[in-house]
Amino acid sequence: MSYGRTIDTPTVYTIMDKNQQTPPLAKLDKIKDIGVYFDAKLDFRDHMHEKINKAYMMLGLINRNFKHMSIPTFVALYKSMVR
Repeated sequence: MSYGRTIDTPTVYTIMDKNQQTPPLAKLDKIKDIGVYFDAKLDFRDHMHEKINKAYMMLGLINRNFKHMSIPTFVALYKSMVR
C-alpha cells in the first residue's frame, strides 16, 4: 500500500529469495493495523463505518435480549456495552 493524496506511479514490488524473484506483491486498497483501517488516501471512512456497524450490532443484541428493562436501565446498559 502506498500513502498520499496523489499516487499515480504504479510501482511493482517483488522479493528476491535465493536468487529467485517471487511474483509481484499484491497492492491492497485498505489494511487493518492495530485495530484501525487505513486506506491509500488516509481516509478513515471505512474505519468509522466498521465501528458504527459494530455499535448497531451491539444495540440490536441488547434490544433483543433486554426488552423487559426500563428505559433508564436500557440506556445505561447500552452506554456501558457500546462505549
